[in-house]
Amino acid sequence: MKKFTLLIVLLSLFTFSTKAQVFDFSNNKEDFTVGLNLGVVGYHFDGQIDKTYAGFGYGVSVSLLGVYLDFMYQSPEHKWGNKITPDVYHDHTALTINVGYKIPVTSWLNFTPMIGYSNETTGITDCSTVNVDFESHAIYHDYDAERVYSHFNYGAGLSLKPFRWLEFGGVCTAHAVYGNISLNLVGLKKTEK
Repeated sequence: MKKFTLLIVLLSLFTFSTKAQVFDFSNNKEDFTVGLNLGVVGYHFDGQIDKTYAGFGYGVSVSLLGVYLDFMYQSPEHKWGNKITPDVYHDHTALTINVGYKIPVTSWLNFTPMIGYSNETTGITDCSTVNVDFESHAIYHDYDAERVYSHFNYGAGLSLKPFRWLEFGGVCTAHAVYGNISLNLVGLKKTEK
C-alpha cells in the first residue's frame, strides 16, 4: 500500500509541474463510461495478505458524471465442467461491489477513492449433477455455499485517458486488485462527429 501511495504522490507532483489545469471537476460533465474489469478478487489484507480464497475474477464498471460503480466476481473453479463424474470438490467464490467518485487530477488522469462490499463463500461443487444454461449452451454443476464471509471494502483507483473515448485504469482495494478498460460513450460520440 505504501508503494501505491508513493505512486499517487509522484503522479500528483508531476501534474503540478505541467501547465495543465488541475482538479477541474467540469471534466466529469463528459464522463459516461462502460468498462470491463479483470484481476484478483477474494484476498484479505489485514496487515498481511491472506490468499486462501483469492482467484481470477472478472466484472464490469460504469461511471456517470464522475460517480463510479464496479462489480467483480470469481466463480467456483469446478462449476463449469462438461463431464459428469462422482467427484465432489471444496470450492469457493468471491465478489466485490464498489462505489466511488472520480477526482480529475488533470484532463487525462483521474484518482478514484472508493468504498464497497466484499464477500467470499466456501462450499461444495457436486460434479454428479448437471444443469444447462440455455443462453450460453454451457453445462454446469451445482455449487452449494456452506459459509459466507462478508467484509467492508475500501481502496482507490487510478485511470488514464490517452484519448477522449478510452480509459485504462487500475484498482487496489482491501479485497481485490484489478485492471480496467473503459469506453467513454460521450467522448466516442464527439469523436464521430
